Amino acid sequence: MTMAPPEEGAGFESRDPDSNCHSVDSGSSAKFSGGHYSVIGVTGHIDHGKTSLVRALSGIDTDTHPEEKRRGITIDLGFASFREGDWQFALIDAPGHQKYIGNLLAGVSTVDLGLLVVACDQGVQEQTLEHGFILRMLGVQRIVVALSRSDLVDEDQIADRQAEVELFLEELGYPRISVVAVSSVTGAGLNALRLELCSLAIQVSAKRQGKLFRMPVDRILSMPGRGCVLAGTVWTGTIQAGDSLELAASRKLVRVRDIQVHGAGVQSSSSGYRTALNVVGDTGDSLHRGDELLTPNVFPQVRCIVAELTTRAGHSELRCPIQLQIHLAAQSCGARVRGVPYLTSNRSVVVVVETDLPVVATWEQRFLLRLPYPIGTFAGGRTLAVFENSRQKSRELLALGKRLQQSGILERLIAWVDFSGVLAVTAEWAELQLGIYDDAELRNLVDESIASGACVSAGDGNELLSNTEVDRVGERLRSLFRVQTAETVGSWRFEDSVVSELSGEHSAKIIRCALNRLVDGGQLIRLNQMVAPAAGAEQMSAKQRMKLESILALYENSRTPPTLSEASAALQISEDAAMSLCRFAIQSGILVDVGGGFYFWSTVYRDLRQELQATFSVRPELTVAEIRDVWSITRKHAIPLLEHFDRIRFTVRRESLRRLGTVRP
Repeated sequence: MTMAPPEEGAGFESRDPDSNCHSVDSGSSAKFSGGHYSVIGVTGHIDHGKTSLVRALSGIDTDTHPEEKRRGITIDLGFASFREGDWQFALIDAPGHQKYIGNLLAGVSTVDLGLLVVACDQGVQEQTLEHGFILRMLGVQRIVVALSRSDLVDEDQIADRQAEVELFLEELGYPRISVVAVSSVTGAGLNALRLELCSLAIQVSAKRQGKLFRMPVDRILSMPGRGCVLAGTVWTGTIQAGDSLELAASRKLVRVRDIQVHGAGVQSSSSGYRTALNVVGDTGDSLHRGDELLTPNVFPQVRCIVAELTTRAGHSELRCPIQLQIHLAAQSCGARVRGVPYLTSNRSVVVVVETDLPVVATWEQRFLLRLPYPIGTFAGGRTLAVFENSRQKSRELLALGKRLQQSGILERLIAWVDFSGVLAVTAEWAELQLGIYDDAELRNLVDESIASGACVSAGDGNELLSNTEVDRVGERLRSLFRVQTAETVGSWRFEDSVVSELSGEHSAKIIRCALNRLVDGGQLIRLNQMVAPAAGAEQMSAKQRMKLESILALYENSRTPPTLSEASAALQISEDAAMSLCRFAIQSGILVDVGGGFYFWSTVYRDLRQELQATFSVRPELTVAEIRDVWSITRKHAIPLLEHFDRIRFTVRRESLRRLGTVRP
């Protein structure tokens, strides 16, 4: 066994015993040699020998604060490291006292292995039970139990302690654990413990995957003349010197000047490594443990988490909604849990968690909930979905959570599309909400969701529509046209007006997709921008509809449309045939007859009226020439329009001037 390089940031700083910050230390720093790497969370009941064991393994005393020396207990997180063969281990020594468990939670949220220390002369205690539950709820898959102070007991007592810890950890869901009896005084069992850590590290050596950089900050170090040093375990992604990162709490940008991993200067660091970043920029006064360094402009600050919650055995029933303390990554704040009537002991349920402060959370991120009184860890959670706010109703969020809870990745994507109606499946969204970081895998997933018939392509990149929602809107449209046909003579409507009428309930893209589906299915007829029930248009032959489409194309959105005779000549049909088609369009509300053989597209007609009314509000009387200039049309079209407006009393003529009449649009 070789001696380890110093802990992260050692080349930057050493701890100032009189403050919570740190100061520069120019001491030596060993070269970080890479290789296999694991982060170990050292936990256990107060005064069971955690810090002594860390010192025996690494040669580093992590209790450096005078208060820790005076009281003989760990108050804050301690950091050390050692090498064993090809393995580099980072040790996070967590406080065992209930009062300082918040510090423990800040340190063990990103560990690969749990090292649970149980003193042979005391056995399993209250914090042993809680720490075991914490490791399980944070997703730590492998635990090594170090039975410390083995020199104080005999072999039978060691066997009893081993049976005791195996029983309680099996109840937590650890059917296979490693138990090693050790003594920090005599050195007994330390080599066996190191080998066991190497063996288990191989099983959990895969790091978190992801392209986006994220590092929860659990240490803030000061460095006079060079700026701030922020330390933590890189959660996902890779960082290089010179990169810019975003501080989660303030949204301010900082630039990474230097990077160290275990005291050695490196050009980059990546997922799973304890890392110290010397950053420059305006960090402000609000920088604190629990803040995060992130890829800029990607991670949302959320206050609503839909989660699967697992409650700890032995707790009394709690009525919801209830206020608790949430711990996720290195951050903690108040949170309100709702969505179920009660939280009962030793159960898993889907709930909605509303945090008092904005937090960063992603798919399957683990977190813990603690009671303020009686103090203790009550439940652990697994993030299923996150939202910047909780505008949706609880039942909608819970329904989504239940679909995400036990689904495969394709089913989860479909659940999200059904929930959203329209969903832009970007690479960033997929990484944060689905845990997909590979572009090819994402493309295949989108294609598969469309091939399954559950989703419809919106024709815009990876934007998907819910097939269920499209069908629902299609039925709503059929009902709308049935009512309209029964109540009115003309059943034709502009598509835009239909979309506008339903847009308060559904996405415009969903409505248009449903309209297209009804047209393709022969249930609606489309003419230019108008639609009508197929049954209402059956009186027209296919040839007549083609002629109608041709004549409407001459009038569509034109401020200078042709006269009836000009339209018939352009289409080489008789004026009677052209008039018949125009009358159908007038009855359907597509065209407006202003007289003299002039017809205007209905939306153009409306715009002309509104423009004229707006002009009259500024200038009460106008000449024909002035009105023509307002409309930007010829006198040929302005005169019949104005005469029409005179007839319906929208305008009043006095010699060569016109003013606003009594009829309004």
